Amino acid sequence: MIALDTPLQYLKGVGPRRAADLQRVGLATVEDLLYRFPIRYEDRGTFQTIASLRPAAAASVAGEVVSCGIRPTRRPRFKIFEMLVRDPTGVLRAVFFNQPFLNDVFHPRQRVILFGRLELTPHGMQMQNPQYEILKHGADGDGEPESDDETMHTGRIVPIYEKTGTLTTKMQRAIVHRALAELPAAIAEPLPADVRARQQLVDRRAALLDVHFPPAGIPIEELNAFRSPAQRRLIFEEFFLFQLGLVLRRRKSEEEQKARSVVVTDDIRESARRVLPFRLTGDQKKVIAEIVEDMKRPQPMNRLL
Repeated sequence: MIALDTPLQYLKGVGPRRAADLQRVGLATVEDLLYRFPIRYEDRGTFQTIASLRPAAAASVAGEVVSCGIRPTRRPRFKIFEMLVRDPTGVLRAVFFNQPFLNDVFHPRQRVILFGRLELTPHGMQMQNPQYEILKHGADGDGEPESDDETMHTGRIVPIYEKTGTLTTKMQRAIVHRALAELPAAIAEPLPADVRARQQLVDRRAALLDVHFPPAGIPIEELNAFRSPAQRRLIFEEFFLFQLGLVLRRRKSEEEQKARSVVVTDDIRESARRVLPFRLTGDQKKVIAEIVEDMKRPQPMNRLL
């Protein structure tokens, strides 16, 4: 378990270098990280059969690795990792440029999910550099993954984060997923229970989980319009705390006392009128009278005119 105030460098998978990248955008603790919300969401949970794929469209496919390996090219330092994936309707080629390490990641008979944009080539339909997920427990008969818990980057609605230094959105997704998995069962709740009940808001922990990894059934349009229950709760929280801060600031200001009182006499008022090169309107006279009353109070004046 980790606390919200844990420095990010102590979160597994972060370390000093990535923590420095996150620090540059103001993210120092786990709480900072979890309150940096996705800028949008992509629906990668609707699976298509390979036979139904069309060029130029993005799609999610679940299937089995038939073969894979590094394809030689004429350029010595340029390597292509190629993989064939099949489902009951056909075979799809996936190619990854300059990622030879994938030769140690994939092997035949693995169950995988791919998400990417399709293109038609002389070799047939293929995906270039797709997002991928290896399923630990296989898939059921219709190509759907058995559990959403084993997918993070595909096979569901996934969060998209703004790139931060060397951290891609995929890296950030993994870091956030790990932080959420290590949250304690109960975390501090800034909203009073009666306020949450009156506004029908979910609790803070559930909101943080769902805003980063939305549960099944939340429409993608609702998420990208920032109107889901989790987003509504966290937006309300921000406004609530902002208003609370204003109230506390006002109370603190009211407790302060001026070093000396201000006395406004008729002579002072007359001198001020003579300085002005124009005749005051009724509304202007009213505002000046209010300012004079504020100045005469023992507390410092706090007015925007």
